Amino acid sequence: AVGDMKIALHQLGSGVTQAGCTIIIGKEMVVHPDDLMLEIDQVLKATGNKKLPATLLIDEMTFLCLDTHRAFEAVLKQHSRGSKGATGRGISPAYADVVYRHPLRMRDLVARNWQEKFKKHYELYRDWIKGLGYDIASMPAPRLDGTTVEVGSFTTFSKRLEKARRTLKPFIKPAYETLTSAWESKTPMVFEKAQALGLDKRWGVYPDVTASNCGFDGIFSSTEGIVDPEQIAIRAATIKATYSSSVGARKLPTEIKTKLADRIREDANEYGATTKRPRDIAYIDLPMLSYLFKTGRVEYLAITHLDISYTDTPIKICVGYTRNGKPVGYRPDQEYLNTVKPIYVELPAWDGKQAENVSKISDIPKPMLQYLAFISKSLNAKLLMGTTGAKREQTIRWL
Repeated sequence: AVGDMKIALHQLGSGVTQAGCTIIIGKEMVVHPDDLMLEIDQVLKATGNKKLPATLLIDEMTFLCLDTHRAFEAVLKQHSRGSKGATGRGISPAYADVVYRHPLRMRDLVARNWQEKFKKHYELYRDWIKGLGYDIASMPAPRLDGTTVEVGSFTTFSKRLEKARRTLKPFIKPAYETLTSAWESKTPMVFEKAQALGLDKRWGVYPDVTASNCGFDGIFSSTEGIVDPEQIAIRAATIKATYSSSVGARKLPTEIKTKLADRIREDANEYGATTKRPRDIAYIDLPMLSYLFKTGRVEYLAITHLDISYTDTPIKICVGYTRNGKPVGYRPDQEYLNTVKPIYVELPAWDGKQAENVSKISDIPKPMLQYLAFISKSLNAKLLMGTTGAKREQTIRWL
């Protein structure tokens, strides 16, 4: 939140509102130009500035995600069951272009022969979509602000790109030297991932996985080998304090099927930032989190939503599974997870409303302190920070 305005950042880093910061959109992201312009406008309105408070650098090697990708994803959803959790933002087709060895990058957008390159791209997707029985020109392409545009003819498609080309060109540069210089100096650096470890295609539950690399190891390739993630001082993962949430086709073993789910969903605004879909609400699942913390090599814990706690309802935590009466562990396989039964323990809750005013460790109520110690020990992760609300100042820091 910036002042009274809440911003849901998608492609920009969280430091974009901070003067003196340099925000780098990295090589292995897929960036939609129109959505990025919308996001920049949101930050300008929220901060009341004519230019971004932070310096923005878009690596010229960053891959593009375009309306053609969004149209193709919409067609594919008509032909397969796929994931109900797909955002419709064309992420998977954009990454597929990388595997097919014909991606478009940011430097292609500002190249002199950009029209030629994008025409070939458009015609390829036009023919693919035509082969599946649809007309690309009339296909819808959603935007971050909830609006939808038709992909249109190549002329229409390229006119939108021309606008993005003019707006974004000053930010598009090689990032290699900047990253090398910053990493070799004492400049503090923060690396952010767009998706959770539970959505990583290697460690997540199909079909609700994303196409990008959600682990710390993805930093190595996105910085062209400059930053070894093993050398990062603090490798932290973020979880919600008293519950979990999910959107998509997968079914969590700990899903809450009582009115408590509705209560949490409304109080915590558990609706997709992009899709606005209501998220499924579940009890904290320590077997799942322990698995993801291990595969992700997580050392520190950032814990949010400490204000979602009710004195009339104990906090229920899954500490293990049984299958056919025998203890078993977590596996990222939906058919397997359908057969397990959670084992729960309950811990005392605290007053979530009062927690909104807590900003010092010394002011943390005893039930919260005990709960945090239990979670930290269970996940073998040191506490880094916690949040007690949506505002930036509603933060408790351990480091």
